[in-house]
Amino acid sequence: MNKRKFLKQLGLGTFAIAATPTLFSSCTTESSEDFKLWMWVGNGADKTESEWRTQFTRLKDLGFHGILAGGGVETLKTTVPMAKSMGLEIHSWQWVMNRPGNKEAMAHPEWYAVSRNGESSLDVNPYVGYYQWLCPSKPEVQEYIIQSMIDIAEVEGLDGVQLDYVRYCDVILPRGLWEKYDLIQDHEMPEYDFCYCETCRNKFKAESGYDPLDLDDASQDEKWRQFRLDSITNLVNRIAKEVHNRDKKLSASVFATPTLARKFVRQAWDEWDLDFVFPMIYYQFYAEPMDFVRTATAEGVKALGGSKPLYTAQYLSEKTSEDVAAMIVAAKAGGSNGLAFYDYGLLDDGKAEVIKNLQG
Repeated sequence: MNKRKFLKQLGLGTFAIAATPTLFSSCTTESSEDFKLWMWVGNGADKTESEWRTQFTRLKDLGFHGILAGGGVETLKTTVPMAKSMGLEIHSWQWVMNRPGNKEAMAHPEWYAVSRNGESSLDVNPYVGYYQWLCPSKPEVQEYIIQSMIDIAEVEGLDGVQLDYVRYCDVILPRGLWEKYDLIQDHEMPEYDFCYCETCRNKFKAESGYDPLDLDDASQDEKWRQFRLDSITNLVNRIAKEVHNRDKKLSASVFATPTLARKFVRQAWDEWDLDFVFPMIYYQFYAEPMDFVRTATAEGVKALGGSKPLYTAQYLSEKTSEDVAAMIVAAKAGGSNGLAFYDYGLLDDGKAEVIKNLQG
């Protein structure tokens, strides 16, 4: 079906044509190699080989370029050769700083991040029960995380490692989530502000000459903020060195824009040694209209300055087929190199048809 006709049937013709003067020339001349589609596919340990094959086959038929696959080394031994046989790129989806229920980490309670009011995230989980954050400043945590990424990167045939939760706990939630947690976060609240463990404080004091807990308002101190930005950046770049040494690519799912990522979760992702990046531009979380997909994508593209591809990530929950079509149009208008969708379980037939028609 003609893309213009298809969009008009969805009621998106005016938006799509007006979004940018060059949008339709981009849509009609771009090949799938230029605008790539990715999908997060999870539940690795619970899925049979037949289920993996069915899902991969469907994604390939829909024009997807790559898979961000859940599961550890043993699961990858099944999924990697399967994906490669279908011509799909496959990257291992790995949680980094948030390690809920991780037995190896829980054997070292001192590894966990501590809030400004002195509570360990192992004992008091901020927001939700699966938030158990490690401290990125501790050398033993760094070595543990880096070695776990090395183990993944050494899987034969794997294309790369995709980092998730590579940040601090959300010191401020996106505006659209405040009501869900009955919060008004117009300032940094101590129970969500990390990390104030002795390692972080002592290291910062050695560099700056003062303890962040001695400040009247630690949230306003730029040196303390930069210390935590650097803690994550240094860890990511150490991971990148090891992954690249094994001839694998490294990517990360990150907060929507460099500005918001720095403010909300201490992520300076435009400074990381990544091969490409997946900003999670979940517009409803930010209580923003659909056009936020375009403007946030454009901010990220500008910040990267052409140094690496940016693939706009979108959450499929509570989205209509029309929403998916508008997401694709908006991401292209913002200059994205493609889209990544979370996650496969939310890809119903209607959304799949939209994706296939707008890519075909």
